[in-house]
Amino acid sequence: MNIQDLQQEWGQQGNEEDLVAKLFKESRHSKIDTIIKKNIVNSILFMLLNLMINIYAWLVLVPNFENSSTRYAGILILIFTYIVLFKNIRQLDYIYKINNSKPVVELQKLIGKLKVNRIRHNRFIFIFSNLFFWSLIILMYKWDITILIAHIWEKAPITVVIHIGFSILWFPLSLWILNKYDKTSSVFWSRLDRGSFLTDTSLNYSLNNALAYLKEIEAFEE
Repeated sequence: MNIQDLQQEWGQQGNEEDLVAKLFKESRHSKIDTIIKKNIVNSILFMLLNLMINIYAWLVLVPNFENSSTRYAGILILIFTYIVLFKNIRQLDYIYKINNSKPVVELQKLIGKLKVNRIRHNRFIFIFSNLFFWSLIILMYKWDITILIAHIWEKAPITVVIHIGFSILWFPLSLWILNKYDKTSSVFWSRLDRGSFLTDTSLNYSLNNALAYLKEIEAFEE
């Protein structure tokens, strides 16, 4: 075998290595694309649900604006839905910025920001969930709270005390629960964490997989 044959064989080997690297990257990027598309669908569906609640709130609020309970409940629902809608738009903005043509490090930063944004979004909903729930119930049934509370107080005052007390205590309680998720590693809280959608491990499972694929690409390139 002469020098020309060696050069030709070396060139073919280099092309095969380039092909392997290309196929490996394409397979990982394809998996990342699938994950990102699922996140886009989930975000859009949640936005549509949020918009439906917003439209319903307007439809009930306008003709019943004179009812103070319905008015304040409707305004709270509108404020809540607009905040959540803004947070969803920010998530979609991060998702659409994720482009496989960008460097791996840049993609990792964008996915990291998206993860943080999703956690903050879900925790915001969790903290205000009790207030949102009762506001929505008042809006749906067009209750006058002053009359309703007075009526229930006559028959079962303990019911009023429990509901009002829980509604007030829910805010510090929800913050305490989130603090527990962040700082404890006990078996009990770990089990609650799995389906909570309030922590990175429970909420960002798919995005963590995407980061793992990016790390594989980075390691392969090195």
